[in-house]
Amino acid sequence: MFKLTELRILLDDEPRAGAWNMAVDEVLLESALERGVASLRFYRWREPTASLGHFQHETNFRAERRFSPLPAVRRLSGGGTLIHDHEVTYSLVLPSSQRVVAHPVELYGLIHRGFIAVLRSRGVDVDMRGETVLLKHEPLLCFAREDEHDLVAQGHKLLGSAQRRRRGAILQHGGLVLEASHLTPELPGIVDLFPRASLAGLEAELALRLATELATNSEQVPLTDKEHSYAVQLANEAYSSLSGRRH
Repeated sequence: MFKLTELRILLDDEPRAGAWNMAVDEVLLESALERGVASLRFYRWREPTASLGHFQHETNFRAERRFSPLPAVRRLSGGGTLIHDHEVTYSLVLPSSQRVVAHPVELYGLIHRGFIAVLRSRGVDVDMRGETVLLKHEPLLCFAREDEHDLVAQGHKLLGSAQRRRRGAILQHGGLVLEASHLTPELPGIVDLFPRASLAGLEAELALRLATELATNSEQVPLTDKEHSYAVQLANEAYSSLSGRRH
């Protein structure tokens, strides 16, 4: 496996709104395209928030009344609706000039194996799903769908990831469910399945593990002033409504 020369790590110090979270992911993608910066980010959500896949029809989401009061954003990546509540979300952005795998789809396995190692060390018996069954009709919720790279425990999906590729650069992000949301009690998290598992310092340990796998050098570096200003602009304009981000 090839390794990045440099990897920037961003660990958000507090949960943020959905529009901001999606805006920062896009800013990191643009920094990869413009300056060749590779970034690994971990973040959480300030309030229960729905995110729709880039190509998902809004009407299908609106038809599910239990989610209608939620703030909603549209992700750059594809897939179904995600309800972000008690979870840790990561994003990995790689520029076109730096490849750690031969094919983008291999990133799923690489990143998810890092999650497996950390989670197992904390008493969470999790593994990749492997073979999946093709469904005729995809469920609305992304965590009700199946992919061979999903991390599952006791038959329940705990982590799923999706990608967006733009001019050779890759954004991959995914959510690790810590605890079932009251909005989706049918989707349990780590706390529900493994009540004795320790989650203290989880993001920092995941970041260290993945950074070691991905790069020869890594450093925790915040957004630049320019990136922050652009993220504010995107959050207010592009991600303020579901129809605002469709390219």
